[in-house]
Amino acid sequence: MSNPSFSNGSYYHIYNRGVEKRNIYMDDCDYYRFLETLNFYHKIPAPMKLSDFRRGATRLKKIENQTKLVTIFCYCLMPNHFHLLIRQEVDGGITLFLRKLSDSFTRYFNTRYKRVGSLFQGTFKAKLIESDEYLLHLSKYIHKNSFPLEMWESKAYPYSSYSYYLFKEEHSFCDIDFILSYFAKENSSLDYQSFVEEQEIENPDLSRLLIDPDEC
Repeated sequence: MSNPSFSNGSYYHIYNRGVEKRNIYMDDCDYYRFLETLNFYHKIPAPMKLSDFRRGATRLKKIENQTKLVTIFCYCLMPNHFHLLIRQEVDGGITLFLRKLSDSFTRYFNTRYKRVGSLFQGTFKAKLIESDEYLLHLSKYIHKNSFPLEMWESKAYPYSSYSYYLFKEEHSFCDIDFILSYFAKENSSLDYQSFVEEQEIENPDLSRLLIDPDEC
């Protein structure tokens, strides 16, 4: 599948998985490092390489007036893949962001686990979101990814933006207000949790736009 062309102000579902479907997160440290990498590289210019900062090789520089490459609205990290719902903000923003994310996390992972080679299965995959209905149901799809994990049943999954949506908590890099505004203004009778956990997708055309688990 070829990715769509990326345009500023458009919304996309971004996803990728480990090469040969291998796990790309082995423990909490890996999950949180990936989230830290999302935050570190979604703006330019980056103050330095994340790896240099984490090693203590140099102090973190504060940079004024950073520009967002992308805005991140939803995410879910699963053991062998990840999902993002993002909007491109500047020309080439998605491609540059995903390259920095992949390169940085792969270097970290390979160093930690003494391996070489690609960690992800080729380049990332992307689907253009062309309607509000698709946007909302994609946020549901992303947040429900962790639901089949039995060990997290009835618990807040820490590697997803969903708990921030439920408790309306401020996030360091994820914009939750945009999606929630649809419920506050246009459908006040339905809260976001009920939409995610109780409402089924009735539009078959929309269902086909949400990826099959074997794709991710």
